[in-house]
Amino acid sequence: MTVASRAFTAAVCCLVLALAWRAGLVLLDHRAVRRGYPGAGAYRVGRGWSGPDAWAGQCRRALVGLAAAAVLLPVAVLPGSRAAAGAALLACGTAGAWILLDRAPRFTGVCLLVLLALVAVREVGVLAGVRVGGEPSAARIGFLASFFAAQMYLVAGLRKVRSPQFMSGRVLMDNIAYNAWQAAAGSREFLPVPSLPRLAVALDAPVFRAACRAAAVATAGVELTLGLGALGLFPGAVTVLLAVPAHLAFTAISPRRIVPFSAASLGLLLLAASHPLLSGPGW
Repeated sequence: MTVASRAFTAAVCCLVLALAWRAGLVLLDHRAVRRGYPGAGAYRVGRGWSGPDAWAGQCRRALVGLAAAAVLLPVAVLPGSRAAAGAALLACGTAGAWILLDRAPRFTGVCLLVLLALVAVREVGVLAGVRVGGEPSAARIGFLASFFAAQMYLVAGLRKVRSPQFMSGRVLMDNIAYNAWQAAAGSREFLPVPSLPRLAVALDAPVFRAACRAAAVATAGVELTLGLGALGLFPGAVTVLLAVPAHLAFTAISPRRIVPFSAASLGLLLLAASHPLLSGPGW
């Protein structure tokens, strides 16, 4: 199995995880509202206050997305199979329609749609008889993934660098305080770290503020490095090894909600590292 084939298999696994996790979140949210707010409803970003019945259509679409994720599994297990390729094309179209209708968060939705499109391009090549792991098909997919991944990471890094609030560490301090208060109030969306008494002490400590400032600078630096790595300025293995702990740390902000974005962006980066833009012509 070539490097491109292994990268594609890993990217499909990341895509399946992201789709299945997002569908699970929708279903769990629906169950939580039905149990906790049967008469009052709950607030949903972009949709306002809505009761459990408003989730009916969204839950049906989530089940369709979950089925599409299951159909995509054979693509990772049986790469190169025409039967799997045909089913994958249908699953990619179905999952893409679900993401668009569901109005997923911006970066998560973009990563999922780009990854679905790249998988679809790959499967069209399989149906057309193009060799699965070879040129120019693998290079085309890698180049496209490289462009989108580099754009995403570089823009995110540059926006952080240009933000005095972020680079000073104040944004991270606010996030830590918000997460700690939400966890103390009973929310399961955030890790209960630190406890409120320790948070009160930490917010007044110069060491804590300096640590948040250093973490902010490191975050911006890592995102810029990943963007340059997606272009091919660093070895693919180095880029991936840096991306994994970076996304794990980012996921700790809200473990239940950020997994789809982390999985999709990591899958996109794996494809980018297999054939980055600066690796040379492959079209």
